Amino acid sequence: MAAANLIQTSISGGIQNALAAQGDGLILPKVSTASRLALTLSASDAGLEVYDTTVGAPFWWTGTVWATAASGALYTQGIWTPTFSPTTGTITLNPANATGLWSRIGNTVTLVGRFKVQSISSPTGLLTLTNLPYPVVAGFESAACVAATGLNNGARTAISGTIFGLGLEIYHYDSGTLLNIANQVLTGSDWYVSGTYITT
Repeated sequence: MAAANLIQTSISGGIQNALAAQGDGLILPKVSTASRLALTLSASDAGLEVYDTTVGAPFWWTGTVWATAASGALYTQGIWTPTFSPTTGTITLNPANATGLWSRIGNTVTLVGRFKVQSISSPTGLLTLTNLPYPVVAGFESAACVAATGLNNGARTAISGTIFGLGLEIYHYDSGTLLNIANQVLTGSDWYVSGTYITT
């Protein structure tokens, strides 16, 4: 959906406005959250405002992210496109399941996503999901909830995630030992991630 389709406003004059005694008003284009996030916008579109009918609040495009001042704290949200980065080798995600969502209220960032592995090429070592939208405050690293299906038999127990810097490191426990998980990733495996952390 192009931004040009939304650049329509209605300015109510005193005669047409039932609230004329309170002055004139501006009616923003009304869109759902899905429609707002589907807009193809760039830095040159900064200042575009819409009313999100799903959330029930106005949003404006900063040139890089959507923002709102609903609830008194600055709220922004966007698409999270992580790269699954093993120490060696490669893991390629299925484009249909390669993005998640992030939201930020004040200094608190929340991530969610479901990802599907399309192909692998001898991944080993530590698995890091990169491209966090904001850096983690040093000393305030956080845990993430990570679940996966379709892994190699070696990943028999719990999966653990730690958010720090600009990445999410993923490990698995096997017989009480914390181990790297990249070599357990198989083509077709599904990954579910959610986490919250503090940024600057």
